[in-house]
Amino acid sequence: MKIFYRISDGSYPKVRFEMATKRNCLVNFLNNFMYYPGMTADDMLMVIADNVKDETVQWLTELLKEYKWQGFKDLQKMIQTNSGSSAASFRIVLGEALKLDDDEVVYFVEDDYAHLPNSRVVLLEGLEKSHYVTLYNHPDKYISANQGGNPLIGEDGAEETRVFVTDSSYWMLTNSTTMTFATTVKTLREDEDVWLKFTEGTYPQDMNIFLELRKKERTLIQPIPTMATHCEPEWAAHLHGTNIGSWDLLLDMKATVRKTMERHGEIEPKMASF
Repeated sequence: MKIFYRISDGSYPKVRFEMATKRNCLVNFLNNFMYYPGMTADDMLMVIADNVKDETVQWLTELLKEYKWQGFKDLQKMIQTNSGSSAASFRIVLGEALKLDDDEVVYFVEDDYAHLPNSRVVLLEGLEKSHYVTLYNHPDKYISANQGGNPLIGEDGAEETRVFVTDSSYWMLTNSTTMTFATTVKTLREDEDVWLKFTEGTYPQDMNIFLELRKKERTLIQPIPTMATHCEPEWAAHLHGTNIGSWDLLLDMKATVRKTMERHGEIEPKMASF
């Protein structure tokens, strides 16, 4: 799996969870997605630092050094860019992804997401069933269009879908998601025209992208319950079935590191509210 993690100091202002700093989101991702059983020497994390300050480069460099895994060579790379927009930085990672072999799994991640433990396993299971996978069960799929939800959601606040199960999760077909998603290079290559068409401006038109892909009979699925969330409180995934008390608690670095150490048997488990 090749992971493209985009981080920027030029993001447009928005309300985040208190603990959802860019550093905390990356630490959460490293602990709960990268540093997890199933990681192989073929994996690679590319951090695209777009329009970032010197202090951001410094803490990124230090953090990635801390997360060097024994036995894994060239697992992490960081490149600095100054694309000037979210759409332009996505085109950069799109170009990098398209250099890979067709059977490679790619996961594009934005810098304001929180991931749950086991999310990597769930994602790979999903890709065995669907062209595109998101780990974020987007709450706009439960809000009618006339109340500000997804444009395709009716007055009953429900999406027309199909539900199925894999070894670790239930899944539902969905009509769209954000720019944090996974697919294969083969699918990405075949759909390149759609991705380029809707990333010409300042911001990627994610809704239009996935609706256009749907016309090509591409499938997109999201897990039930969610395995990740966007860190804007207004659009946070529901906590139902996640066994955590809050997204802020998940993002707390001390708590996250402790849970990771418990998971790998480095310390004794401790009772906690999540």
